[in-house]
Amino acid sequence: MNQTKKAAAPNTPRRILDPNTGKPVANTELNQAAKALRAKNDPQNLNAVINALTRAALLAPARVDMSGPMPKPDASGRVAIPKDTKITFALLKTTDGKSFFPAFSNEEELHKWKQNPSAQVMVLHFDDYARMLQQNSHVAGFVVDPFGDNLRFDAKMVASIKERHDAAVARARAGLRQTQIKPGDKVTIVEPSVYPDALVDPVCEALRDFENVAAAYLQVMLVNDTDRYYLLVLDAPRNDQLMVKVAEAVRPFMTGPEKKMELNITTSDTPLGLQGMKDSEPFYIRGKGRVDDLDEDDEA
Repeated sequence: MNQTKKAAAPNTPRRILDPNTGKPVANTELNQAAKALRAKNDPQNLNAVINALTRAALLAPARVDMSGPMPKPDASGRVAIPKDTKITFALLKTTDGKSFFPAFSNEEELHKWKQNPSAQVMVLHFDDYARMLQQNSHVAGFVVDPFGDNLRFDAKMVASIKERHDAAVARARAGLRQTQIKPGDKVTIVEPSVYPDALVDPVCEALRDFENVAAAYLQVMLVNDTDRYYLLVLDAPRNDQLMVKVAEAVRPFMTGPEKKMELNITTSDTPLGLQGMKDSEPFYIRGKGRVDDLDEDDEA
């Protein structure tokens, strides 16, 4: 993993660059979302903070120990860290004794870090913190701008955010878009005339690993009699890991030449899912696999 570190001369402000943009690390979107959350702590503002957080580049104080000399930074200030390097990230302790990784949204917030002003600095992302928390069970979470907005995320919340984020990324990579049905839209659901094998078979294979999925249904959804979509309904509670696996399974079909229309995936605990299952036959049943092509004796 390429890490970013900029050495600063005495009395000279640090200039630490985001390796993705080549510009100084700044998170205006995250800072604005945090300000809105402070003004009004509601789910909408919290989601805005989380969405900005998953896209943010954050500054992490650390101690870097390597056997040889420190590699020279490139023109953008990035340093390729050798594999045998030991990196120890700074920790903050709360009054109740819990430890948190500090993360800073910009250099101004970083300069409020008084414990070790000479500490080296890494540029990390949300997934890096999620992985660090998985590997360090004694750390309770991480905190963004602890001397400013003080956005605290415990390990359980981070794991939940990562699951949802990974599911969204998988859906995007598979070319899946959630259809927005507005109040007043006319929604008609009909069974497809044929089941595309390139879509259905990979889904059946993926569902074998999820015993909580009782069945799966494929329908065609018409919105306002004009727009047509595949509707895949999983008879199971919503589960982000399940959504990731199914999205990965359908990706070749959704990005290939056989794709005829967009695909929406939902579960039986949603109104749309219940509508898609009503008076319909599944193409997959737990313990049997694909069943839409069974003969009458098999169905009995």
